[in-house]
Amino acid sequence: MSCFIEHLVEPQSLLLYWQASESKQRSRHHVGQLIKRDGEVILQYNNDIEADKAKKLGFQGYPAFPLKTAEHCNQVMEAFKRRLPPRNRRDFGRYLELRAIPADAEISDFALLGYSGGKLPDDSFELVHPFNNPPTRFELLIEVAGFRYEAKVKIEQLQLGDKVEFILEPYNEHDPKAIRMESGGLKLGYVPRGHLEMLHRMILKGAVVEGEIFRTNGTSERPLVYTLTKLAHDN
Repeated sequence: MSCFIEHLVEPQSLLLYWQASESKQRSRHHVGQLIKRDGEVILQYNNDIEADKAKKLGFQGYPAFPLKTAEHCNQVMEAFKRRLPPRNRRDFGRYLELRAIPADAEISDFALLGYSGGKLPDDSFELVHPFNNPPTRFELLIEVAGFRYEAKVKIEQLQLGDKVEFILEPYNEHDPKAIRMESGGLKLGYVPRGHLEMLHRMILKGAVVEGEIFRTNGTSERPLVYTLTKLAHDN
């Protein structure tokens, strides 16, 4: 893995997603956000149709931060930092590299939550960097959504560095903002919900989007494919 993220962007907020393990499609729902405010990190829960759908599917809030309170400010960052490995761990540099971040990069815990997703094997939460005010060139690592069911190529056929294309699907029956991901003319899957709106908006504005296979892993039952995605835009 020779290519890494070169332009780290410090976020001012992170989107909180929750995946419904019991739903047929294991759909992801945007249920809140972490926001920097006056030197603190605030957790805000959403109050909209999507949040209502998540509640019906079993969403009960993030542990220790009850849903009945719409905004939390006490020990929020401390709670979410537990989703990251200790920086003094011997393999911390390897942890960064697997997420396309150089081992010697200077990156805050808040930014690392956004770039890594802060995923744990025993829950259904994920954090997403929204890239609200990105530089003219930046990169991010994207997991291909739906590879297990949608891909027209087997995971063992993919090679690190294979080019990945992003194709808008305005007539997609599930989401007119859907973006299909292909390699060598063969379908891999789709851009996941967390990054979809940002990528869709930037492509419509004329941004150049390039991707390559960065890492493959997982199991035969749940293969995982990650692409290092580079974006360049004028404004």
